[in-house]
Amino acid sequence: MKNSVIILLVITILSCSREKKNEILLFNEIKFKINEGEAIGIVNSKIKNIYTENFNNSQIQVPLFKYIKHNNYEIFIGIPYNTSIEALVQNQLEKHDSIITNIKSDTLSYYIKYKRNGLYITEYAANVASNSLIYISTMSISKELTDSLFNKLDFSSRINTNNK
Repeated sequence: MKNSVIILLVITILSCSREKKNEILLFNEIKFKINEGEAIGIVNSKIKNIYTENFNNSQIQVPLFKYIKHNNYEIFIGIPYNTSIEALVQNQLEKHDSIITNIKSDTLSYYIKYKRNGLYITEYAANVASNSLIYISTMSISKELTDSLFNKLDFSSRINTNNK
């Protein structure tokens, strides 16, 4: 009887976990919403190389922190180091190897959508809770998916800064 009470207590504690299965903890209680079909991927050397080649290949350093995979796209989450939204935007505008189709920026965030090497790419950076800077980039071969899933509003709604 005593063992069954302990087992029941452990199951209850584990089932009452505050962490939702559809969110991943990033840092400083900031969480990122995971959509259906997405899974946290392993950041191996191949993923690091893809990320570095496409997003972290300039003087501004944005180390890869999390990788999320889906059958039709990839999401990379980086933490910009010693930079600002303005510097990230300026850095992006200096690249001449892509066709920019949409860019929006202000002092709190920037969003850019472009096509490079047959891939539809988006980048989003924002100042979030306690002035932490987060960077999210995506790659997909589908323009329709990119347009519907990776716009500025959808990115901002996937970031949860509540400490609940």
